[in-house]
Amino acid sequence: MAKKQKSFADKASGRGADADAVMVKYVKSVKSEKTGFWRFNEQMVKLRDGEDLNAALKRLDEASNLVDIDLSAFEATTNTDDTSSEKAEESKESTVVSDSEGEEE
Repeated sequence: MAKKQKSFADKASGRGADADAVMVKYVKSVKSEKTGFWRFNEQMVKLRDGEDLNAALKRLDEASNLVDIDLSAFEATTNTDDTSSEKAEESKESTVVSDSEGEEE
């Protein structure tokens, strides 16, 4: 049986998962440190299912704060020399054990 596909009209008429979303243009005024004049930053914000603008801005601010987190303190130290030397010691031990077994026979 063939898979039912949507026609172009079906695709154009349906909005999908964003059916209840509303787009709002958010304009933020910031005083420039360099010139001292006011600048305006514009941003399009998607409000979900009757969400308040303040809640949407808080959600976006939290997401931007997650990007700015400094993880250099948690940087894993790479012990490539230690691990390679441990592997070499294990391989030496296994060859010594196999040689000693050959001598006993």
